[in-house]
Amino acid sequence: MKKLFFITLAFFASVNLNAQTPTWVCMNVSVDQNGQADFVEALDNFMESLELNPYTVTLNQVQFGSSDVDFSHQLCFLGQSSEAFASWGIGGPPASVEGVLFFSAFQDFVEVEQIILGQPMIFEPSNLDSDFAAVFALNVTDVQKFGSAFTKMVNSSNNENGSFELHDAVLGAEKDVTHYWVARSGNISTFLDGRSEFLSSGSAAKFISDAGDSFEFVFGFGARIIKRYNN
Repeated sequence: MKKLFFITLAFFASVNLNAQTPTWVCMNVSVDQNGQADFVEALDNFMESLELNPYTVTLNQVQFGSSDVDFSHQLCFLGQSSEAFASWGIGGPPASVEGVLFFSAFQDFVEVEQIILGQPMIFEPSNLDSDFAAVFALNVTDVQKFGSAFTKMVNSSNNENGSFELHDAVLGAEKDVTHYWVARSGNISTFLDGRSEFLSSGSAAKFISDAGDSFEFVFGFGARIIKRYNN
């Protein structure tokens, strides 16, 4: 999978964005603890060297997890449209010095466990300003019923401690996972405060009633954004 990742980097400066549906790719990776600092430094230098970056990029460190796929970090690329990924998987490794050094650090310290393609259904880019995210992988069996209930819940909730998102898992997700419910907040403490507020509110009860048996929980994990680029 490493080759698939690196042949996309040469296209950062040549992608034109159109007003289409936002799209993202998240790479679930395991980073050697002894090489984490070198990997992050190489990533910093590579991102800073790009004259044009068509993606908002985040590096997330997993703090809690129950997924069948074992990973320590997520490297996520968010494009303003699906056109941002038209050249994903085509081309050669980065030609710049910074790109070559990042390639070397990636080869030495990172193992790609999974690559997921998805699209936001309910999402605000400013949500990425929040450092902590709880991600709940779902198996939605009635998309219309669940989507309607989720939208009503988001519109009726007024929680100052965070925000809710809903994403479509297009390709690469674990078995039975169709969607991701993401709850973002500033840190773990504010997330827990927001969780308590939500569970005790009328919005939570109304959502459970409206959604019914349209979905089931598959797994969840919590991660902290440790690096942001082009946000």
